Amino acid sequence: MRWDDIGDLVRGVRHPEDSEPASSANKAEARGLNAFFDASNGDEKKTRKDVRSMMKGFVQNSMLGLVISMLVVLLTACIVEESDGPVERDEAVEPAPSESEKAVEPAPSGHGDWQDPGLVDRSGAPIEVPTPGPVTGRTLDVTHFGADPDPDSHDDAAAIRAALDAAESGDEVLLPAGTYDLRSTDLDDESANIVLRSGVDLRGEGQERTVLLTSLDGEDDSRVIRGSGIHDVIVADFTITSRYEGPLGDDPDDGDAGGGPMYGIYLGAHKGKASSRVLVENVGIRKFERHGISVKASREVTLSGNYVSEATAVGPGGQGYGIAIEGSADQHDPDAANDSRHNVVIGNNFDGMHLRHAILLQFPTHNNLVAENTIVGSHLDAIDLHGEGEYLNEVRDNTVIGGHRAGIALGNSGGSKNKHDASGPGNWVHSNDLIGNRQGVLVILGTPDTLIEDNRITAGEDSKVGIEVRNGPGTKLHGNHITGGTEGFWAIRLGKDRGTDGRGTGIPLGIRIEYNVIRQAANGIRIDAGEDLSMVENVVDGIDGAELRVADGIEVSRSTQQSSTTRAPGESKY
Repeated sequence: MRWDDIGDLVRGVRHPEDSEPASSANKAEARGLNAFFDASNGDEKKTRKDVRSMMKGFVQNSMLGLVISMLVVLLTACIVEESDGPVERDEAVEPAPSESEKAVEPAPSGHGDWQDPGLVDRSGAPIEVPTPGPVTGRTLDVTHFGADPDPDSHDDAAAIRAALDAAESGDEVLLPAGTYDLRSTDLDDESANIVLRSGVDLRGEGQERTVLLTSLDGEDDSRVIRGSGIHDVIVADFTITSRYEGPLGDDPDDGDAGGGPMYGIYLGAHKGKASSRVLVENVGIRKFERHGISVKASREVTLSGNYVSEATAVGPGGQGYGIAIEGSADQHDPDAANDSRHNVVIGNNFDGMHLRHAILLQFPTHNNLVAENTIVGSHLDAIDLHGEGEYLNEVRDNTVIGGHRAGIALGNSGGSKNKHDASGPGNWVHSNDLIGNRQGVLVILGTPDTLIEDNRITAGEDSKVGIEVRNGPGTKLHGNHITGGTEGFWAIRLGKDRGTDGRGTGIPLGIRIEYNVIRQAANGIRIDAGEDLSMVENVVDGIDGAELRVADGIEVSRSTQQSSTTRAPGESKY
């Protein structure tokens, strides 16, 4: 798209299904956006910088906000060439646990009697995830323990550890504005610069004002901040980065790149007991190799308002994940003390230019909430349920822009140590804004009973499918709005799954396509394979190519219920 076309897009934006006049607030936003664009005088470099600046901290619901996002797509995204088969080779490698972190209880497999997705208890009743309360004790300033906030000073890690050791439950350790050089590791854990304590908060004076600068560089399992089996802790208001000065990750097939610490923040279990009631808020993390924030075998961890970018590697083997929420590969018992559930990833921002996945859920983690996050780009699926039995999770109200693969994917074809295939049942994907991704939503490799509803999917020039279902038995598509795309784009597509190394092969079974709205799109609905398929009251309007294409021999139950609806001129229903 030419630079001039971006200005036309800004000035002409509207919902494709909405013919009502813009509100006065939206008109005001439009005038402001036009003024922003005009001020650039066509200077692409200047406006690229300004748009990225605006995107930091950007979480919103308005369409005009989405147009700002689309500008970022046009400026930064690069979609990879199409491939209908599984291509990813992906493995989340967990750090080797210390003796104190190892789980001690074996567990049977199964989901118990958990039935409903999202933040609910076993009975399906909504819950509120607890977060730590306010500080009730002292505030311990790390400079009083010998830390020097001037950059390039001596080792400050020892002073920070001394302040944490001196603190009692209810206290807060404060990092005043400045740069703290972390050159040493904990005496009891040589993999970590700082080890958290239950009941003791660690807080800076702002993400832009307080910086932790680590010297960790490629050491196995290295972690800037580690918490194991901790509870009632707030970590907030600073940035974690490293002294690594090499190239950032940009090749998802390069397994030899990397540098800096493996993990920015790592939260895990202690002797089989989960970390819980932890809040990580307003933390910036960059120049790490594996995970910006890793939450393993834990529950009631809330990650909010964080900014993750600049992984040093995005290759196979678990590199370049922004935030990872994981259960344990050998732990399938929801009654276990280290069962992974009720974690909240909300309102975070990701610059995906150097991320493999922005948000990843893996292993039997369940009843988590991923909501209101903003992701600009990513090399592979931006929000990824990683094909290891993740179940009953809710993914809602996220904005995903310009991903090289799917905006949201369920099931994964990679893995060497752990062979990925299907995610678990009952995941709920709804009310997301998915813009300019290769696929909006992708369900593959036998992932069952996914509900995909009320998402707004806008295709870009290189987008292939709005919602694609291969082997995803029982998937229901309801009330989604899909628009855009160029020749070859399909709003909804069902097709055979070729599987991965013999796993996950199959066809769409029991798929329900109901009350979706497809307008001003290149093509409508395409069904290449499947059994027990049904379509009810889908609106297809203003299509450039084919409204509906069903392969020979495929039977689809259809109902339009014309008596209960009004059809606009030129509008079709399937």
